[in-house]
Amino acid sequence: MRTKVLLLVTLISFSFTAFSQGGQNKKHTSKVLTASKMETTGLNFITNDAGINTELSEVGTTFFMDKYLVLSNKKRGFARVTVDTNTNTPNNNLFCVNVDKYGNLSYPIVFSKLLDGETNEGGVAFSPDQKTIYITRAKANNAKQYTIFKATLDLEIKGYWKDLQELSINNENYSIETPSVSVDGKKMYFSSDMPGGFGGYDIYVADVLADGTIENPINLGPTVNSAKNEKYPYTSGRYIYFSSEGHENYGGYDIFRASLTENGITNRSNMGNTLNTINDEVAFILSGKDKGYISSNKNSDKEDFNVYKFELTHIAQNLSATVVEIKSKTALPNAKVIIKNEFGDVIKNTTSDENGRIALAVEPLTQYAITTEKDGYDVNLSNFKAWSNANSNYSEVIAMNQTKAEIIDNAIVIENIYFDFNKASVKKESELSLNKIVEVLNTKPEMKITINAHTDAKGSDTYNMNLSNKRAKAAYTYLISKGIPAERLEYKGFGESQLKFNCGAKCTEEQDSKNRRIEFIIQ
Repeated sequence: MRTKVLLLVTLISFSFTAFSQGGQNKKHTSKVLTASKMETTGLNFITNDAGINTELSEVGTTFFMDKYLVLSNKKRGFARVTVDTNTNTPNNNLFCVNVDKYGNLSYPIVFSKLLDGETNEGGVAFSPDQKTIYITRAKANNAKQYTIFKATLDLEIKGYWKDLQELSINNENYSIETPSVSVDGKKMYFSSDMPGGFGGYDIYVADVLADGTIENPINLGPTVNSAKNEKYPYTSGRYIYFSSEGHENYGGYDIFRASLTENGITNRSNMGNTLNTINDEVAFILSGKDKGYISSNKNSDKEDFNVYKFELTHIAQNLSATVVEIKSKTALPNAKVIIKNEFGDVIKNTTSDENGRIALAVEPLTQYAITTEKDGYDVNLSNFKAWSNANSNYSEVIAMNQTKAEIIDNAIVIENIYFDFNKASVKKESELSLNKIVEVLNTKPEMKITINAHTDAKGSDTYNMNLSNKRAKAAYTYLISKGIPAERLEYKGFGESQLKFNCGAKCTEEQDSKNRRIEFIIQ
């Protein structure tokens, strides 16, 4: 079978011991806590026993109607008893269990006698209308590998599945495991050790055709897959959740979340140490907005799995960012700041206050792209991710580079010089702008300039003329303080006599701000 990989990279092969999708797994001979210094994530998971766990192994799968389906090798009811030849332990059977209003699970019964095979049962998935089931079974000649089948719900015989058939995506040389179907039913995600991956088991996405067959598997790439094993994909909304051994782990399999954007899969995040442990956490699924189930061997001496229900709370987090000039660290007010999440949604469109600050409530694990613009400065593109809950108030600095002054049509052109209302003193941010004039005059010692100041049309003619003279003189005085000889400078106020926008009382703030200007004319 030909497969496609989203990104081409040079792969390094690793030897590994496979983790079976049913929860009968390897012993960890060592735990390398590659994420032992990671902080928690701003997501607080409270996990509790789901109520159906035994001395053997239980691993959750998915929902069917109002039931939750669980794989277990505990003999119950009419479950067929077969033995895994690899471990000499009972094979998993698929059970459906009741779910009460508190999320507790009870009364496991065999899901389907027809689907109860001679080998280990594995993960299952359903079409959106739940009339098609995809079920995996261990191969008869190789219990470490799984084959995927589909069957159709018989609408005439309650609880009966018919037309069980193996899918063409199967191959005798590799395994297809832990399937999950997208909400729209058009895609299936699954884990496989098929050739061409990044190492171990990788997660793939394939097309689900109208007849329920699966074609065109595509590797999800290195954001999801690693040189080790990835299994148990599950999509909800714009996110994919999965278990991995090979990324920023606390140990064993950890549960991760990544974002499904129009530009591909981005922003992989470990779900934090209130959910993940040094052992294995798998089979993440949501049953509501902030609740669901996982399976873990965290409390088992024998490494058997149990099903846990969880509730999630979001820790309030806030970002305070200050926009500054990169060299002097002078705060820059009135900078335009646009903040988007990884999906391109505009979260906030604002301007920095008089102290250069902006504030934003942020979501844990969300990647933010921050675009900052200000006249006279290069556009600043920066990223921020809310990660820690040790300190829920983040402080960031957005440092902006000034552009150079330009000489256009016999004038030195810079951004506007700002003054406080009814004042003529040069503001700190405007000193940075005037320094550009100083730089030009220092590089061209023969140049002389006239400083022309203009106001808007608010106020009387006399008042505006006096104010413009004061502002022109303030700029003149500042340039002299920076070592520019007075004989190279002249200044003049024009009041409201040379408006760029002659709109009177109907002027917008933007028009008024462009009327209020200082020009540097080369003599």
